[in-house]
Amino acid sequence: MSSREVMKRHGATLLAVLPEAGFDVRAVIELPDGEKAKTVKEWERSLNAMVRTRLDRSGFLIGFGGGTIGDAAGFAAATFMRGVRAIQIPTTLLSMVDSSVGGKTGLNLAAGKNLVGSFHQPSLVLADLRFLKTLPERERRSGVYEILKCALLRSEPLLRLLERTAGLKTATSREVAEAIHSAVRIKARIVESDERESGDRALLNLGHALGHALEAATAYRRFTHGEAIGYGMEFVADLGEALELTPPPVATRIRKAVGAIGPRRTVPRAAVARAGVALLGDKKRRGLKIREILIRDIARPEFRDLEATALKQLAEAWLRAGDGPHRPSGRSPFLSS
Repeated sequence: MSSREVMKRHGATLLAVLPEAGFDVRAVIELPDGEKAKTVKEWERSLNAMVRTRLDRSGFLIGFGGGTIGDAAGFAAATFMRGVRAIQIPTTLLSMVDSSVGGKTGLNLAAGKNLVGSFHQPSLVLADLRFLKTLPERERRSGVYEILKCALLRSEPLLRLLERTAGLKTATSREVAEAIHSAVRIKARIVESDERESGDRALLNLGHALGHALEAATAYRRFTHGEAIGYGMEFVADLGEALELTPPPVATRIRKAVGAIGPRRTVPRAAVARAGVALLGDKKRRGLKIREILIRDIARPEFRDLEATALKQLAEAWLRAGDGPHRPSGRSPFLSS
């Protein structure tokens, strides 16, 4: 399973290598590029194609592409015949360090991102860094945001690497490989301790509450996933500072690290209210509260349950500020007691 664009660039190579490795390739299922791959319609079409090829539990479904392909292929594998094996071959930096690791699969609904999904660990993940040579610059930056997320959660050394290489823009190939290895190791260790997100795995949602809301509010067309999470991490830095949990020097360091990765598209004014509504539909909502991840210090994240309505209002005000962060003064009314 792949996208048309990935097959155009790399399909011939993969289809030549797989038979040499002993794989009997029965069919190629091509999905649309981007988030359009993660719809119920495309999922059903994929399952019907798997039926026609007579795929059974002795076989594999390979997800060959970026994060959306990995999510769609993983969910198709998880649900076909109640589960067939999956192999992930990520071709983007984002999918190498994020979606291919951990077994999360999913589809989008109009109400929000990844509201349909399951945990289905791949049998193999093969990340060949040569795929990154053809990666557009914007997609490269998208992956670096997720590497930054891992650094903020667990690794001061990884953050220093990103800082000294201007968000990997001046990094050597060895430093890029080091950053990828470090990020994958961080995520894998978190997942190993909490596969189904009942505890610390939820830390990997750092920046995702607002990030997913922005993606949904703009119909998944304006931002890459990493760009949206970049906004989410900036918001978390400002929010933590406002709540007097994130020290100002740490918040500043986070904002600088996000900014060093590169430019992002601005948030349309018309999308602000839609983002607020999408935020209220976040999967992490618990009744009247949303569990947010804040940063007490680098590699010291902390969960906070915040009033959902107040968080929505703050996020909207922060987005409307546009040219600068919105920082409320005084004691925050949305801090959970």
